[in-house]
Amino acid sequence: MLNLTHRPYRRLLLGLLTVGILSAICGLATNVRGAEKGDVAVVASTESPPYRMFEGGPPRGIFIDILETVLREANITSCYHVLPFKRCLAELKSGTADLFIGLFYRAEREEYVIYLQPTIAPSVTKVFYLNKGRARHIQKWEDLYRLRIGIRDGYKNHPDFDTDQRIQKFGVTTDEQNFHKLALDRIDAVLITEETGDFLIDKLGYAERFEPAPLQLETYNPAYIVMSRKSRLKPHIPALETAIAAIVANGTLEAIRQQYLRNR
Repeated sequence: MLNLTHRPYRRLLLGLLTVGILSAICGLATNVRGAEKGDVAVVASTESPPYRMFEGGPPRGIFIDILETVLREANITSCYHVLPFKRCLAELKSGTADLFIGLFYRAEREEYVIYLQPTIAPSVTKVFYLNKGRARHIQKWEDLYRLRIGIRDGYKNHPDFDTDQRIQKFGVTTDEQNFHKLALDRIDAVLITEETGDFLIDKLGYAERFEPAPLQLETYNPAYIVMSRKSRLKPHIPALETAIAAIVANGTLEAIRQQYLRNR
């Protein structure tokens, strides 16, 4: 018999209970939707701070708060399926999920999702973080050639950066790993999305350790709220797009973004 007082088993039991609770909540919402109640949206989402956060509290984050604001305006309730990114796309393809927020535009994705207009994030800014006092080491492109740059495996950064073979790039599986390596001087800089970098630096207790370099990488890579082409909520698209346009125009979207940023 398992001794559930041992820490590993307690963690396993807690994890199973958590999954069960989440499934019950989403199962209930799916049943309502199956009864053709058009005011419940199943939202596929990843855990990706500070944009989408579910651990240790209610759904929150830059993208989640934006989506909840839009859904309230359209009188729609959310139910979240927290999944790896590829499974989120699979749920959108099958119609199991109605919505996803923060999807970058790819022409091939138009086969199974509708990109709701306008964009919620027209561009992406990537920042180089260094130990304090060393930020001046990256002021122009050529400065990158003599430094060890930590990146996230599998992520695209900027076309010029990704294809420049003269830059020493060291990939890891999590952004947290890169900041720990920077603290130990195992790399010289971390390249990361600005909002994610600010959030993690605070979370990891490195607020007094790191600072951004003058050189930043910005690309036009718009992100959107998207709807599955198989969703029953398609009649709500005009209301949703009106709500998105309103929070962009009246400053609500930017105010939400600012709440999660460290120093502005």
